[in-house]
Amino acid sequence: MNSIVADTDAFLWGYAFDDTTVRPITDQSLAQDLANPDLWIWLHMPLSDQRARGFIERLAEIPAAARQMILDVEDRVQLQFSGDWTYGVLPDLERDLDGNALGPGRLQFAAGERLLLTARRPALKVIDEVRKAIQRGALPAGPAAVIVRHVEGFVDLAEKRFDELSASLNSVEDGMIQGAAVLESVRLGPLRREVSRNHREFVALRSALHRAMSPRATHRAPAMVEHLSRLAQEVEDLDRESISLQERARLLNEEIDTRITAATNRSMRALTIMSTLLIPPTLIVGAFGMNVGGVPFGASHGGFFAASMLCLAVVGAAWWMLRRMQILS
Repeated sequence: MNSIVADTDAFLWGYAFDDTTVRPITDQSLAQDLANPDLWIWLHMPLSDQRARGFIERLAEIPAAARQMILDVEDRVQLQFSGDWTYGVLPDLERDLDGNALGPGRLQFAAGERLLLTARRPALKVIDEVRKAIQRGALPAGPAAVIVRHVEGFVDLAEKRFDELSASLNSVEDGMIQGAAVLESVRLGPLRREVSRNHREFVALRSALHRAMSPRATHRAPAMVEHLSRLAQEVEDLDRESISLQERARLLNEEIDTRITAATNRSMRALTIMSTLLIPPTLIVGAFGMNVGGVPFGASHGGFFAASMLCLAVVGAAWWMLRRMQILS
């Protein structure tokens, strides 16, 4: 790997591994580590940095297709093979400075026998957790093992999040049963969006793993292939859970909509009945209030009382008719 020229400012982190130890790559050790056949190297690059992109462009060791995919910042989840290299795009989660997950992210990678190159645009959570585990002493066997750990870490993180989403759906369901359908509808919307988004991520990852299990071209990357079946099964299991949560959220939304519609219908029914009862006395009051001659009781001191009794009689008759028609029952 003597053709590689770079400095440590071009990547976010770099590690040199042997069978039992790991150490960070420094300016002084970079060229020597890359040329040492007894070590394998992991370099993590920020694609927003032109120095990193220039380093990747000069990296002749990785396949041209992998280099182009990384530089183009491909977002479609995929696993590809070229000779003894595995490259592709894996799902991850963007994170803030405190390490909290923000939303979907993408990790581009190219893994050979002695070199692992990973790259990203915004900061990612899962790959950073893999790095922290390595710093705590959990050494991977090789570049492919890092990628396997990344997929496993993404599945584990999603599983924990699904537990939280399930608890939130339980809370929404309890609130709905207690009658707060409108408030629970507001809470359910973001939950449904997150569940659907997670489902799309797992569908994409599951498809990529299944396609990688039956690649179109021959390759020499058994270190990755031997894990694909197990990873695909884990992703499928979690995808079924996401489908279950998605269906549950949909049913809750339908139930809430039904309750809101029923409450609206009850309100409209009450308003309709009130309008029906008030229309006849409104007509009577309007008739007696016309400023023309010949209005009944216009010269009588008991005219107001007589008109009021007439209004009450008409309202009573309308109420009796609605009862007879079972509209008020």
